Amino acid sequence: MSRLPSRFPEQTPANSCSYPLKLEPFFQERVWGRKDLSYLYDSPPALPHPVGEVWLTADSNRVANGAWKGSTLGELCRSCGLELLGRQIHNSRSQSPQAFPLLVKFLFTTEKLSVQVHPPDSYARKREGSDGKTEMWHVLQAEAGARLAVGFREELRANQGLDQKALQAAIESGDIEQMLYWREVGEGETFYVPAGTIHTIGAGLILCEIQQNSDITYRLYDYKRPGNDGRPRTLHVEKGLEVLQTRTPGGRTSPLECQWKKGTMHGWAHGRAYCLVACPYFATEKLVLEGACRRSTEDRFEIWIGLEGEAEFEAGGERVKCGKGEVIVMPAAARTFSVAPASRCVFLRSFQPDLEADVRAPLRAQGFSEQQLQGMCFPEPPTFSGEMP
Repeated sequence: MSRLPSRFPEQTPANSCSYPLKLEPFFQERVWGRKDLSYLYDSPPALPHPVGEVWLTADSNRVANGAWKGSTLGELCRSCGLELLGRQIHNSRSQSPQAFPLLVKFLFTTEKLSVQVHPPDSYARKREGSDGKTEMWHVLQAEAGARLAVGFREELRANQGLDQKALQAAIESGDIEQMLYWREVGEGETFYVPAGTIHTIGAGLILCEIQQNSDITYRLYDYKRPGNDGRPRTLHVEKGLEVLQTRTPGGRTSPLECQWKKGTMHGWAHGRAYCLVACPYFATEKLVLEGACRRSTEDRFEIWIGLEGEAEFEAGGERVKCGKGEVIVMPAAARTFSVAPASRCVFLRSFQPDLEADVRAPLRAQGFSEQQLQGMCFPEPPTFSGEMP
């Protein structure tokens, strides 16, 4: 096997982080979750309460294969962060240099989630000692009439000065639900939810959520329902109203079918790629693969999330299969890797981009207009500009 370039320290079999890392899922109970997870999992764990979230790339998720089997993703970040993340991402991890940057989840709903908002980095770092939380949702399954809400209704978004007292009263009465921009959703749709955007998810949905690796959620309204412990869940109205933005670019995205022309090392010789959403924190493609391909990591990590079928990933002398409901993290130090589908398969691929070099410029070169780019490529959410107590 060829030597790694000088930007990576010398590897030995005992510490090598240059192969496909398959991670074990972690099932999280939620009051709004469900018992039936058969859409993605044949044998989920028997838990006393419904499962609402399946975490796939949290710091606590364990590696299921290879030299690092049994170790957590957080331990890998601490032991070989440069080889795992790549130089640019590793060097830019200002707040949580030892944490994996992105958290991938599957969500299963039988009830509405709370009406909530997440803080931007500037606020979360000062108040919570954490990164903020910008996220995206990709709809995997939707029952008839299933809905979600992102942002306020159009006539309310036009009002830049939504009165804080009126919002507080609407939260207390529950009228805040009627102020949101609800819409019916269908399989395959994608939504962008930047920090500062009020939102909630309705019943009857299975989503893939990709977000900054932060668990900071400010609940504004939770229907006065009890949690799994029988007590009402904590609300965070004061903080939530401090970070709430009346207008954000959040909402349904307009994906673009990509036709990369850089050859099989960078493009897709046997399949199609759809750019679903891109922002400074993540870029996500939906890949429909019908034949083998070889790829370059471009000195950064990639996350591959199985939605349909199965494929075998190979790098660093390690081969591992990944199918529906499973995830592969490809370390930056892998340099190149191959993906060999058993048959037609569908994956989401997510990574941390240079928006101009990795997304905007290649799409412009394919003939897409700035207006088209604005439907799926978004700038960093605004910083919190209020006075910090």
